[in-house]
Amino acid sequence: MERTDIALARCTFLRQAKNINDWSKVVFLDETWLNANHTVGKCWTDDTAQSCTKVPEGKGERLIICHAGTAVKKTTEYREEMNYEKFKDWFIGLLNNLKEPMTIIMDNAPYHSVQVNKPPNRSQRKSEFVKWLSDNRVTADMKMLKTELIALVRRHKPATPTYALDEMAKEKGHQVLRLPPYHCQYNAIEMIWAQIKGMLLIFFQ
Repeated sequence: MERTDIALARCTFLRQAKNINDWSKVVFLDETWLNANHTVGKCWTDDTAQSCTKVPEGKGERLIICHAGTAVKKTTEYREEMNYEKFKDWFIGLLNNLKEPMTIIMDNAPYHSVQVNKPPNRSQRKSEFVKWLSDNRVTADMKMLKTELIALVRRHKPATPTYALDEMAKEKGHQVLRLPPYHCQYNAIEMIWAQIKGMLLIFFQ
């Protein structure tokens, strides 16, 4: 049975997408990998119901490529693992290239999803709970039990997370629309990556 949170995320995404009036002002954003000895065991098709693989199936050195559907050009390539700082630098370049307000569609990869004012979790120290609560104008001190601090954080944390990249886009007049988990078939650029990698596989055979 499908998880209710995923079903809810899909409904929310589709409602927001339905309200887009001009799809020429939509940017489909994603990154992919390409190994030096590229081989593919399976290819993405548009009738997949759940998700697409993110695990490299080739061997050798990996090239990670970032691109956005309406960006002027591909701006960055990485010969190493992707992380938030690298992706943020590329994302800033993308925002600077967009000449008018756009809707940016992207997934929830960890380096896309660094939160602003992220609440601490159970594994963190009491001092981190106290700092977060104090920063959010909630009275707390080290004399309190950790269970009390956890309860306070739950009571005062935002209902939905705020993502750093979304805020950066908003400052430039754009909005970010995030894909529901396991639904990368809603991102048109996924189809492009699959076609390109399929062509490269044939070319290098």
